[in-house]
Amino acid sequence: MIAFHIKRSLKDILGHAILILFPLVLIFFFDYLYKTIDIQTGMEVAGQQRLTLLVIGFALTFQIYGAALSFETLAADLYTPMHDRLFASPVEGRSLVLSVLLSGTVVSFLQSLVIVLFSMFVLGAQFSMLALLLAILLISVLFNQLLGTVLLLVVGTPKVANVVTTIYGSVVPMLVGLYFPLPGSALFRFIRLYGTPMSLANTASIRAMEGDYGSMLLAMLPVCLAILVLFVALKPLVRRVAV
Repeated sequence: MIAFHIKRSLKDILGHAILILFPLVLIFFFDYLYKTIDIQTGMEVAGQQRLTLLVIGFALTFQIYGAALSFETLAADLYTPMHDRLFASPVEGRSLVLSVLLSGTVVSFLQSLVIVLFSMFVLGAQFSMLALLLAILLISVLFNQLLGTVLLLVVGTPKVANVVTTIYGSVVPMLVGLYFPLPGSALFRFIRLYGTPMSLANTASIRAMEGDYGSMLLAMLPVCLAILVLFVALKPLVRRVAV
């Protein structure tokens, strides 16, 4: 079933092209902009290449939008006449949701992988501890996919879920300092480093490249706990929709 949903998802060529090409365009644009006007990004960390920070930041950002592809697929199964056909068959509701969720996770991670590899081999971005970085990106993908799925099941309509996802995906990168520097107060520093799931994944990625594995694990622990909570929340939500 997972393979079927992966093939089904890959049919949306335009959607996948946007989720890969648009972040690459933004990475190139912001890197050029910062070089031209000689300012720092809000994520600037001593010893880290600016381009590397932009790649990680935009890869994490577009994972949020990537969740929309999954819950739109799920919405087509759960909130259209297809619902009655599916649940009249022996298929179990939770298996269907998990299949879409896992296939969406695979596809979204592959999108992030393409962004990272293209930035390495074409744009010249440098990544130390690449395996750890990819593991963090995978965990972040799973969180965003779960968050999008739970959001859809709670609100019951893809339109509202899309609006919430768009707002979330627009605001969170600002709080990380991806687009512009934030005030230097302790409060904004905490928000930039730990205030949101994207902040935590971004901080963990930087700490991994610095070799600070204790801080990396500490930053990822809340994200992993959130994944567990969202996964547990799926069962009653799916049961409600399956009726």
